[in-house]
Amino acid sequence: MACSDDSGNALQYPSENNVLLLKVDLQTNTFEGGKELTFNDVEGFTISSVYNEPGDFGDITLKYEEANATIFSGTIVWAGLGEMTYPEELNVSASFTTVTEPTPMPNMDEFELVEYSEFGYYPETIDYNAIWDAIDNLQLVQEYRINNPNAKVNLFLYTPGVGVGNPAEWDWYIILKN
Repeated sequence: MACSDDSGNALQYPSENNVLLLKVDLQTNTFEGGKELTFNDVEGFTISSVYNEPGDFGDITLKYEEANATIFSGTIVWAGLGEMTYPEELNVSASFTTVTEPTPMPNMDEFELVEYSEFGYYPETIDYNAIWDAIDNLQLVQEYRINNPNAKVNLFLYTPGVGVGNPAEWDWYIILKN
């Protein structure tokens, strides 16, 4: 039995303030996992960054500015391999419910690269279609796009190794707001 008010209409409960963080391999465009993060209810959604450029070691933190909370954090190693430190772990790809009808790809102007440094690296050519195809069948992606159709699809390329970094170790992180 559903909850309803006196008029017989179903009650609408406010949705939580969630951000979906999804990981897609840079070279294969394979969905590798993700995490739904819940934050205090605040107005707006701005991603800010704290970037400590690697001499030998560095790190990057992406923050949900209005909530003053971390979305992603990872180490960066010159001529080595850093690691994601927040979230501590991602849910594996098989744990995500899928839908039979893929979510349509947003317009190109709805994609936004997360700018974290004037020296931040992004490929000259980005295959947005392949990245979207990796996640378009996820139920959560569909729900987020239905609930917040005008939200930006934020893309962040995590490069845990730089200098002689290996692109096979690099991953896209797609950040969606509900």
